[in-house]
Amino acid sequence: MAKFKLGIDIGGTFTDFVILDEEKGWMEVGKCLTTPDDPSRAVETGFVEILQKNGITPDEVSIVIHGTTLVTNTIIERKGAKTGLITTKGFRDVLEMGNEFRYELYDLRMERPKPLVPRHWRWGVTQRVMRDGEVLVDLDLEEVRQVAWYLKDQGVTAVAICLLHSYMNPDHENKILDLLKREFPQFHVSISSRVNPEIREYERTSTTMANAYVQPLMKQYLRRIDSQLKAKGFRGALYIMLSSGGITSVNMAEEFPIRLCESGPAAGALVSSFHAASLGIKDLISFDMGGTTAKICLIHDGKPSYSREFEAARLSRFQKGSGFSLKVPAIEMIEIGAGGGSVGYIDRLGLMKVGPESAGASPGPACYGFGGEHPTVTDAALLLGYLNPQYFLGGEMSLKLDAARKALKEKLADPLGVSVEEAAIGMNKIVTENMAMATRIHITEKGKDPRKYVLMAFGGAGPIHAFRIAEIMKLKKIICPAAAGTASALGLLVAPLAVDYVRSHMARLDKLDWEQVNHIFGEMENEGAEALLSTGVDHREIFFERSADMRYVGQFYEIPSPLPGGRLGSENLPRIVEDFYQSYELAFGRHLTDSPIQVLTWRLRASCPSPSLKIQYSGKRSTDELSGIKGKRKAYYPEEGEFVATKVYDRYSLAPGSTFPGPAIIEERESTTIVGFHSRFHIDEDLNLIIERE
Repeated sequence: MAKFKLGIDIGGTFTDFVILDEEKGWMEVGKCLTTPDDPSRAVETGFVEILQKNGITPDEVSIVIHGTTLVTNTIIERKGAKTGLITTKGFRDVLEMGNEFRYELYDLRMERPKPLVPRHWRWGVTQRVMRDGEVLVDLDLEEVRQVAWYLKDQGVTAVAICLLHSYMNPDHENKILDLLKREFPQFHVSISSRVNPEIREYERTSTTMANAYVQPLMKQYLRRIDSQLKAKGFRGALYIMLSSGGITSVNMAEEFPIRLCESGPAAGALVSSFHAASLGIKDLISFDMGGTTAKICLIHDGKPSYSREFEAARLSRFQKGSGFSLKVPAIEMIEIGAGGGSVGYIDRLGLMKVGPESAGASPGPACYGFGGEHPTVTDAALLLGYLNPQYFLGGEMSLKLDAARKALKEKLADPLGVSVEEAAIGMNKIVTENMAMATRIHITEKGKDPRKYVLMAFGGAGPIHAFRIAEIMKLKKIICPAAAGTASALGLLVAPLAVDYVRSHMARLDKLDWEQVNHIFGEMENEGAEALLSTGVDHREIFFERSADMRYVGQFYEIPSPLPGGRLGSENLPRIVEDFYQSYELAFGRHLTDSPIQVLTWRLRASCPSPSLKIQYSGKRSTDELSGIKGKRKAYYPEEGEFVATKVYDRYSLAPGSTFPGPAIIEERESTTIVGFHSRFHIDEDLNLIIERE
């Protein structure tokens, strides 16, 4: 009988695996290098390895949940399909005009991202729908047919359809879709009234275009993953992680691949929420540092923050407005070009810098021995004594100390006139300061005090840097969960089945047509229930969460505000207004009571309860310090300003209740935790390693 669940998370450097037996609370992890040319090869390899290693047959696995960054990478690398755009006549240049936002106000040579669809594949057709959904000019289907023939002759394989005000009346878009399906079945078609039925022309067009651009590749990739797993004997269900933190079926992912943009990183935020709930922690910083980037997400009241918009393929990586605007629900996080593979270099001013460029999985850091020549954060950590060269990936991969030393010497130490050790110290300090500064700014922008947070560190490189980040930010407690190096893959297994829907319908709150509002939510709830029921869940497990994007009349931007369930009417108005006031107060510190409120967009999230997991410790319960010590090695501690002989502990020998003083190095297969002076650490009943600074 199938009883195991498997999570597979593809990162820029490593692909992580977690297999779980929910009944026994038993968990095992695996890790292999990502294969950038074809990520499915790493999935297939790791799938076979983790099952063989644990004596599990493929037919014993009931569910596989997969997280990937392939959608974002496809847009960044511009490796998607040849895509055409059909829009209302006169509006094909919306993608060029954007929203008139300048991310560099005083740069006269500021670049904008070039549209994924060149101008000669963007065509306007005769039709016009007014903002209230009334048809002003009928659709000319013969003109559509001529455009389709032209696109076909040009070798276009995907088509995005985005007509003016189609979020109010999708009839014309549906007619074009029917024509293309009937007469041009080779096209992969995305229509905005399905992908993003939401007001704002540029964002809706950009989102629909990106969905069409990645759809052929994602369909091929997901079907290949599915067929490869089945060829290995897997007979269960494959689910895909969404950017919003839910999981969905392969069919839904194939239709709306743009919703997978932040699929992988979202799992990290979910695993932090899971641990925060089990530990009774309300405010937590989720810090996920892998081989390529570090992702930081704030957890408030046990839940991650959400965003209604995401930006992909930024020209200036950390400047909002320099990428493609995508209207997809996503867990809000900041991403920093700081990972184990981040490259150290000397800039034009002769200063040492680290990142955002990464060595990735190929060639990887110099110490991997795969031909990498540039010094990386991993090379610096190895030279500073933080990593055991013979125990990387549990000994499956040995690190080359001489290669790391040579890379730092040639690229940093000699040009700067410092020792190799000083160059390594500099790299480590720069990358840590960068992450701490970005985290502090992000928290401050939310109006919060960083010192009140607990830091949860995971990812292959997170636990190495967590102590120093906490020191800089004056955080007292750090948590490193069990199997921290593959925690995001565990996050896939605690994600609920969920789908998000949106409809735009503008109206003043005090003049709402409540029948229209109930009709909108009825449509979305039926769609959501149908999507979840198709995965085999019981209808009694489905629940709905409503919200609306509101603003004061005359404002340009709106904020999300919760809505009550059930049938809505004028009797719900006082509560809806009060909820908006509270949301506005939370965002801006004040609210107005004498200004009318306007609703722009109605949102619904249909989901099932999250799985409840309890991971149990099955080892020997000993608090004897000697039983966990592997030995000693010298590691650099900035508070001492020198290398110090430090006790090295085996994470797997530390039972719940074990408490030890710092400094210490705690090793496990997929990550290493560094504990500084003036601190203590212990293992709790959920196998979390908890560090408390004095």
